[in-house]
Amino acid sequence: MKDIVNKKGFTLTEVLAVIALIGALLLFVMPNLIEIFSNSVKSTMKVQENEIEDTAIIYLEDFCRNKLGNNICPGTIKKNSDRTYSGYIKLETLVNEDYIEDVSLQGESCTGCVIYTNNKPEAYLKCSDKYETESSVNWKNTCNIS
Repeated sequence: MKDIVNKKGFTLTEVLAVIALIGALLLFVMPNLIEIFSNSVKSTMKVQENEIEDTAIIYLEDFCRNKLGNNICPGTIKKNSDRTYSGYIKLETLVNEDYIEDVSLQGESCTGCVIYTNNKPEAYLKCSDKYETESSVNWKNTCNIS
């Protein structure tokens, strides 16, 4: 009689070969995935900065240029001789005045400010150690942010 061998499953060698192959693929793929994630965080925060700048223009209009109601232009913003405005406003003020929602990254609130130079706003953010606006400007000293 013939013995019938019923082979079900994989051999140890086949399983180890597949694990080694998956490990080699991950070795090449993981750095790219980490870079993609890092770039997506930077892109998201840049969009946030642009939204803050747009909000800061509205704030400047409402509080300094064409005041609404009893709005008073903050002491951190000065009118220039050419009728433009320069100075800064903290992100916290924009949030407290309900001009923008709280800005956060991965559940942690961000700090920041907008620096006006001749009516042109530039937003700067710091979100714990996960993100900080890349800039040659020492914006934290200018805006009194630690």
